[in-house]
Amino acid sequence: MVQGITGKIIQDHADGRKEGAYLSVKVDFILLHDPTFALILPELKASGEEIWDRTKVLLTVDHFAPPSSTERANMVKEVLSFAVGKKLPHLSIYQGICHQLLVEGPWLKPGQLILGADSHTVTGGALGCLATGLGSTDILYSLITGKTWLRPPEVVRINFRGNLPPYLMGKDIILDLLGRYGEGGFLYQAMEFFDTDEAISMDDRFAICNMVVEGGAKNGLFMPDRVTEEFLIERDNGLNSSFQRFDEELTYSKKIEMDLSQLKPKIALPHSPAKVVDVEEVDGEPIDTIFIGSCTGGRLRDIEVVSTLLKGRKIAQGVNLLVCPASQKIYLQAIEKDYLTTLIEAGGVVLNPSCGPCGGIDKGILAKDERCLSTSNRNFQGRMGDPSSKVFLSSPLTAAASALTGRIVDPREVM
Repeated sequence: MVQGITGKIIQDHADGRKEGAYLSVKVDFILLHDPTFALILPELKASGEEIWDRTKVLLTVDHFAPPSSTERANMVKEVLSFAVGKKLPHLSIYQGICHQLLVEGPWLKPGQLILGADSHTVTGGALGCLATGLGSTDILYSLITGKTWLRPPEVVRINFRGNLPPYLMGKDIILDLLGRYGEGGFLYQAMEFFDTDEAISMDDRFAICNMVVEGGAKNGLFMPDRVTEEFLIERDNGLNSSFQRFDEELTYSKKIEMDLSQLKPKIALPHSPAKVVDVEEVDGEPIDTIFIGSCTGGRLRDIEVVSTLLKGRKIAQGVNLLVCPASQKIYLQAIEKDYLTTLIEAGGVVLNPSCGPCGGIDKGILAKDERCLSTSNRNFQGRMGDPSSKVFLSSPLTAAASALTGRIVDPREVM
């Protein structure tokens, strides 16, 4: 018997073929970005096959945005040449990080099956769909056929209760789960979140789903509710805002209860997203760079809370504060609301939307022995620069508080 919303979505998309525990399923939408698409492009051309449905593919240039080397520039040129030649209708160049663009666009709705050539495609599950990342060969197969093979996973239900205190964010919630269950705690399982009191904002839900893969999960999703509905109505200007609901009884392999009001601000220590402790346990650790951005921590709410905390204040001398909105749309909204002015006046630097600093690609690469507090999703050794550097992961609120002091600090100390 299939479990949870995830199992129902797989069942609803099955085309009747089966191999052992794997089902052949139809795909609703595919996400691609520059480096992974460049990897499979030669094979796609050599196959002589066409993309099964160009209207159901989003291709972004977000990793090398803009390119920082000749090699990367040539890679982007090849990708764009193909996309323009094939007249792909959903092509986004330097407009933001693919996972943010995917949820900003009109494509994702509850009940859909979404694939991406990147592990953090799981972000889209915050909208009540099954969104998951696949390897290059699997994505190539799906691009040509519009299908893939999935084994319905065991599903863990996580019930959130209570209100989120003002010093906590979605990042603290997912870090708490990773800290308790480890990097492999949800290996090939689905994590389904039920926000009983509808206390978690959509931006925080995106952050939570974004990092389920750090616990080994196949996917993560939120049970669609009023928060989901309001987001879709605003995103789509009230058009086609109806969506599939899951009212029937659902089966789960395990249930986890979380009282949000009892959580404390969390931080992940080098070099694992699951090496999590309370921020107060490492209070005083010196920090050189603060990075606020990425597909985990660069949304409007993230920038808003940082701006609110830093307004009228200055960051500590010698600290580098880098702020990278997740998309051009968020960048513009932050300008309109005067958040970016506040950040610049506090001593921060605003970067163009891209994956640059998060993956050690450009715009903020860490030096030897440098210590960074980041709102991104991974802190593996060498992830953001020199192998001797150390990366801590926290919420944007904790990062902003630490920018003021030049050391890791619990946000409650400066709020």
